[in-house]
Amino acid sequence: MANFIQESDYEVQARSEILRLLDNTDERSAILKAEKFAISQIRKYIGGRYDCNTLFSAAGDKRDDYIIMITIDLAIYHLWSKKAPKQTPEHRKIRYDDALAWLTSVGSGETPTDLPQLPTDEYKGDVRIYSLYKPNNNKY
Repeated sequence: MANFIQESDYEVQARSEILRLLDNTDERSAILKAEKFAISQIRKYIGGRYDCNTLFSAAGDKRDDYIIMITIDLAIYHLWSKKAPKQTPEHRKIRYDDALAWLTSVGSGETPTDLPQLPTDEYKGDVRIYSLYKPNNNKY
């Protein structure tokens, strides 16, 4: 999970000078922390329905491209929110909102996806109603 996002994944979504502006350390500590927050946020939204351990332990080309994209969107938004909350670019806000909307709909089961599902014995996404009393049939 620690290496789910590669440094080269950012090239598609952000210029290197923007990333240096957001995190000017050589170790990329702020970026790594923002990635950790983003992955945690994704787990909270879809973890009750999908196997996040399998999803985030994938490496190389086996990683889901859309999850990579929204993880980077969330991470960059968190970096902007810390650095300059009033100067966050509008397209970053839109991408963040889109990512959260998608995660919400996927997590609730409204939007189908090809993410790895939890085994049915571990599934916690639906409501089960139990009662001590047997159902009555009161039709006359």
